[in-house]
Amino acid sequence: MFSTTVVDGANNPVENVEVVVYSGFYSYDFQSSSFTKFSPADEDFILGSGITDSNGDVSFLMLVNTDEQTSFSLTSTDYPRRNISISNGNYAGTLDYNIPTQTLKQSAVVNLSFSNTTAVTEVFNASIFFESLNCSQFTEEGITTEVVCEDREFLPFNQSTSDTFIDIETVYPSIMTVEYEDATGALITEQFMVTNATENYVVQF
Repeated sequence: MFSTTVVDGANNPVENVEVVVYSGFYSYDFQSSSFTKFSPADEDFILGSGITDSNGDVSFLMLVNTDEQTSFSLTSTDYPRRNISISNGNYAGTLDYNIPTQTLKQSAVVNLSFSNTTAVTEVFNASIFFESLNCSQFTEEGITTEVVCEDREFLPFNQSTSDTFIDIETVYPSIMTVEYEDATGALITEQFMVTNATENYVVQF
């Protein structure tokens, strides 16, 4: 049995979301805007599916996947598709996939620029952390211990006199974190709130 609840960013239930459980593991490639499957395509198999009701709830019988990984997708006309990968090991004993509440969020693009305001000449390396459309769920003895939806980009900047730009595809509402070491070796951390479909932020160094 598979069951979960789907809500939006304001914690309101989302109706008519198609939930499909697959064998294997999926991820989303933002650059190609396509879904990548880490197991061979001919091993793809739908284990079960259902539609959320007015309370955002869905439950249905499903086939049991003997592989270590199972994924499920959330598809709605109002939100971008989201994929979640789960481990089967801790569900095998109960055959009850009681998945924690899932949150659908709208897509966002963050236009991030790095601007040299101090005339330093060193090249820096930034780590950019943001929320992805894809999540991995970790369980222990049938209890969910962690859900990770974080993605990251690594970006060198200050390689020329021009500002460095990057577009990050994420979701909103969410938080984006930028980390880098400055010329003295100190770790600099900046956080930006993503609350709209398009955001523009500048990191000054």
